[in-house]
Amino acid sequence: MKKSLVVSLILVFVLTFSGLAFATTHTLDVVGGGDKQEISTGRTVEDYVNALVELADADEAGDIFYPERNEVKYPFVPLHKDGELIGYGSWVNTIIYSHPEDFIAVIGMANNSKTEESMAVIKNWKPLDANDHHPEMKQEEFLSRYYGLSLKSSFDPEVDIISGSTISSQTFYFEMKNMLLVFENYGPEAE
Repeated sequence: MKKSLVVSLILVFVLTFSGLAFATTHTLDVVGGGDKQEISTGRTVEDYVNALVELADADEAGDIFYPERNEVKYPFVPLHKDGELIGYGSWVNTIIYSHPEDFIAVIGMANNSKTEESMAVIKNWKPLDANDHHPEMKQEEFLSRYYGLSLKSSFDPEVDIISGSTISSQTFYFEMKNMLLVFENYGPEAE
């Protein structure tokens, strides 16, 4: 019995990390309206922009900004409310367990009160396709774990590994880190 349990745990561990490697292979393949798209959930650029306007409770979206470097594929769209810029929206189309998974995020700049350093942070986000096996990914308790995420943040997903949510959590985390990195280095605020 103990031997079966140990073998099962090792198998779960191996599958988890092999799945994580597979899940992150396509991390920069996004539906941005630019280069060739290898994966898609069938959404248009307009679908993403409308979802971002709703998520941010914005009045309108500005022109989409595509960073100039070809390997950088995250688009950014300014979001406005009452004439004020409230953040930049972006979207990612990644793969989790061999199926496409979209999520949107709103990025804003924040000042660290201790160091007076300005940095990009995730203000809000949500997966657009969290399937029936992962309903927790649509709950505020799960989503709020990423609010305020910056390039300096670390993350402990604290999600049940058996359900596969740990791999999904890590994929979202690394995609958001990539998004923040691109925003800080190549985004509209960097110019």
